[in-house]
Amino acid sequence: MCRRLSDGVRPPIMNGPLHPRPLVALLDGRDCTVEMPILKDVATVAFCDAQSTQEIHEKVLNEAVGALMYHTITLTREDLEKFKALRIIVRIGSGFDNIDIKSAGDLGIAVCNVPAASVEETADSTLCHILNLYRRATWLHQALREGTRVQSVEQIREVASGAARIRGETLGIIGLGRVGQAVALRA
Repeated sequence: MCRRLSDGVRPPIMNGPLHPRPLVALLDGRDCTVEMPILKDVATVAFCDAQSTQEIHEKVLNEAVGALMYHTITLTREDLEKFKALRIIVRIGSGFDNIDIKSAGDLGIAVCNVPAASVEETADSTLCHILNLYRRATWLHQALREGTRVQSVEQIREVASGAARIRGETLGIIGLGRVGQAVALRA
């Protein structure tokens, strides 16, 4: 989802011999394995791994026309004003709670999000946690790491006490948005 919030004034994107590809910054992340194959031929990507704008290099603040961000950095009006050429912010994930979208609009910066960015991973992790709670896999793993030697069925029962069979159980899902539906399909 992408929306332009107002028509603030921003400098034009300077492409040409001196600026063959626009600068796009990944503000608060290290992993860009999904985005890099798409961006590598059309933009120069700067990896900032920042917790605040104070940690972002001046070149990025002056030249970045696009910014990708997760949820660990917050952009206030004061932060947004530091970016001199920024035209668009893409929030990788749902929500805009870490971006002052009114100020972004006032400054002519479009704000987009990718609400389905982590649906599959979140659903997989949710199901993994459910299975772990039922089968007590983490507790069994920890016991083995601590040197507990399991040599009989009785010892397995003791170490994994509280583990339950999941077959025949009913899974209650509160909320059937994207993640809830993905979990339901896996279950």
